[in-house]
Amino acid sequence: MELSRVIDKENISLLSLLAKSIWAECYSEILSDGQIEYMTDKYLSPKAVSQQIENDNYEYYFIKDEKDIVGFTAFSVKDNALFLSKLYVKKEYRRKGYAGFVMEYLEKRCKEAKLPYIWLTVNVNNHNAINSYKKRGFYTFKDECTDIGNGYFMDDHFMKKEIGY
Repeated sequence: MELSRVIDKENISLLSLLAKSIWAECYSEILSDGQIEYMTDKYLSPKAVSQQIENDNYEYYFIKDEKDIVGFTAFSVKDNALFLSKLYVKKEYRRKGYAGFVMEYLEKRCKEAKLPYIWLTVNVNNHNAINSYKKRGFYTFKDECTDIGNGYFMDDHFMKKEIGY
């Protein structure tokens, strides 16, 4: 398992295609096809990813096994904490330790930067992800429903894990 930083246009385009594919399988029972398309265009298009990297200090990484890209993650430092913005693994690679590998990496980054916690948002109906985060020590500290435009809303738990350093 390894992480490979996404920085050039070719890899950003590849990441956007991967995101559309994973989102379609991950959210088809939670969100409408229209909302999935709207959100991937708004937050994971090549233009959006490039802006997040350039303007918001996001770091994007492919998650890889020996030969394949199995998913991706993105994070940034916000409000003196590490914000885990994205962690997605292809369906056939889930429950094989990739998310745990990423979480260990993020915890190490927090300790090195002396950041007190990792936080994230997760759809309130994404029970598999919520349970996975809870098993890793995350807890919900607030809920929020956000209007993201076009008649769509994000109904999220905000979760946090304290990191001792």
